[in-house]
Amino acid sequence: MQAAKDSFYMALRDRLTALNPARTIVVDGETRPGIVVRENAEPQYAAIRPEVFYLDWGEVQVAESTRPILSLQCEILYASDGWSGSGVDRGRALAEMDDELVRISMPPHTPMLDYRSSPSVALGSNVFWTMPVIKIGRGVSEAQRDRGAASARLEHVARLRIYFFLPEVNA
Repeated sequence: MQAAKDSFYMALRDRLTALNPARTIVVDGETRPGIVVRENAEPQYAAIRPEVFYLDWGEVQVAESTRPILSLQCEILYASDGWSGSGVDRGRALAEMDDELVRISMPPHTPMLDYRSSPSVALGSNVFWTMPVIKIGRGVSEAQRDRGAASARLEHVARLRIYFFLPEVNA
């Protein structure tokens, strides 16, 4: 299962780098593409920061067949405080991230690779996924609005499901 997770993440990361090389995060002084798998992140980088995509893994389902196919829920969270400092352009910033997410999700497949070694090893199958369903997330609450918090962060969450075969085990 880890190979499928890694392959999906690496495909999105590489596509994001090609599409928008300016979308980055600095981790331990190193600039990286702005996409983080929260289960792999150190605690200080797992909290949602604006203008970065965060992947969370969910439930696993198995479809019985001659070779079982597995599916894995994925949520991609992202947020914006806006670019201008006033927060009035948060919607535009999130719309740009929505567009980027849709673009890096296409085509909805990638080869499944084992990244435990370098170079990575092809496992002879693909990981494929549904297109993300984007839900408009939290914004300014009434209490925040009453206190004049017009620049509160806006968040979106996208849900999709990845599919893959377990790699063959050579006995």
